Amino acid sequence: MVPWVERPTITLDLARIRRGEPPDIPPDAVASAKALLDEVMASIPPRARFLAYLIALRTGNRFGAEFRAAARLIDGDPRDIALANISYDLVVGALGCSTVAVPTPDGPVIARNMDWWPEEPLARASYVIRCTEGDDWRFSSAGFPGAVGVVTGLSSRGFAVILNAVTTTDPVCKTGYPVLLHLRRVMEDAADFDDALAMLSRQKLTTPALFTLVGSKNDQRVVVERAPKRHALLWGRMTEPLITTNNYHLLDLPPSERDDWELSRTSCGRYGRLCELTARRGNGTPTDDELLYWLQDEQVRQEITAQHVLIRSARGEMKLFVPRWLVP
Repeated sequence: MVPWVERPTITLDLARIRRGEPPDIPPDAVASAKALLDEVMASIPPRARFLAYLIALRTGNRFGAEFRAAARLIDGDPRDIALANISYDLVVGALGCSTVAVPTPDGPVIARNMDWWPEEPLARASYVIRCTEGDDWRFSSAGFPGAVGVVTGLSSRGFAVILNAVTTTDPVCKTGYPVLLHLRRVMEDAADFDDALAMLSRQKLTTPALFTLVGSKNDQRVVVERAPKRHALLWGRMTEPLITTNNYHLLDLPPSERDDWELSRTSCGRYGRLCELTARRGNGTPTDDELLYWLQDEQVRQEITAQHVLIRSARGEMKLFVPRWLVP
């Protein structure tokens, strides 16, 4: 028996949600999402609820209808849903992740671990969330019901974006855009790979981030290293995998600062192990099982690994798996 379980897809019609109509979500998915959001909110102090109003101001209340819909779904507070969707900015140190974008004869293939606490409730609540406008597919996200922001996303316009955490000595930018909600904007608004690259590079962000952006061609693979107001671009070489863990390669960061963060201390080991694993693959296109065994490797996965995601952006294909031991 393989040590992973594939998760199903839930389709959300964004047009219906914006009209105030309830989303069609299975009861077990609602229950698991509520359990996850309860865990997330337990780590955020109630006095932080005032930030929900600042989110509405900063985003022009773009996501208000979706926050309210998610709150009705779980009988919760829209302010709590808003805070859960900026959890990256509030607790960036709890998010790790390892990402590899491999060039193949069939176009780039992405394999990524999402390492995020609380891993067990997150694994149980995880679904491929396929977002449509009526009959038109807009984007897919490896998320859960109530996740308005995006951590791992695939656009219908032929590109994917994956978030990895990183720390910086640069101060938090209070006027920056929340990271997960900006990725959601990129999913919806970017016309193509180049437009997505511009949006990921230029927008002021609240906190630092690493964005792996992958298009439908092998030369469309780049890591956008972000501090709140700075960026650098690390492009993949045509014949080599592009690997991202939790360190900058181009933006400066003192070694002493990197050593302060637990996930940063494991980053080089995960990076090196993925280099070894991908070097053995040959010149063909890796199978799903091969990619998943890379992600399950004991030197790559973390205790908080909650999702394994495979993306083939040229096909518009996203698959989501979770470690078998985290789900009933």
